[in-house]
Amino acid sequence: MDDPRGASGHGRGESPKRRVDRLIREGRIAHLAVEAALQVWRDERLWEGVALGNGESAFVTENDLYHVLVDDRILRKPERIRSILANILELRAAKRGRRMGLSRWDESGITAWGYVILEPDGSVRTMHVLDERGMRKKTRRGERIWPL
Repeated sequence: MDDPRGASGHGRGESPKRRVDRLIREGRIAHLAVEAALQVWRDERLWEGVALGNGESAFVTENDLYHVLVDDRILRKPERIRSILANILELRAAKRGRRMGLSRWDESGITAWGYVILEPDGSVRTMHVLDERGMRKKTRRGERIWPL
């Protein structure tokens, strides 16, 4: 197997796409919202990478996209994927050689917060939108690796 994360890209169990398909069938997420998110992913070419503040790039595979869409705050506004990546303020060490990027950006005059877990190869493992309190908790995890 080429992908160390497993056949689905996210370890064992239900693949991200199958999970989203099941959630659509169960009426828990809207098919049109998923289609809109896929269109954003295509239009913004997120699989090619988004520049991070430290000069690296992070990219979102289609499997990664399905995985992050389970967070309804990202599903409602899939443009947040690029916002989270492009506005990383700090990278912290995470388990298994991964890194956690902490992000802050402006959304219509309101400060928004989020984090992303990046695989060693720069692909997105997961990401979520947080409130400020949740972000403060994340700043206490792992060793800060950028900026030093």
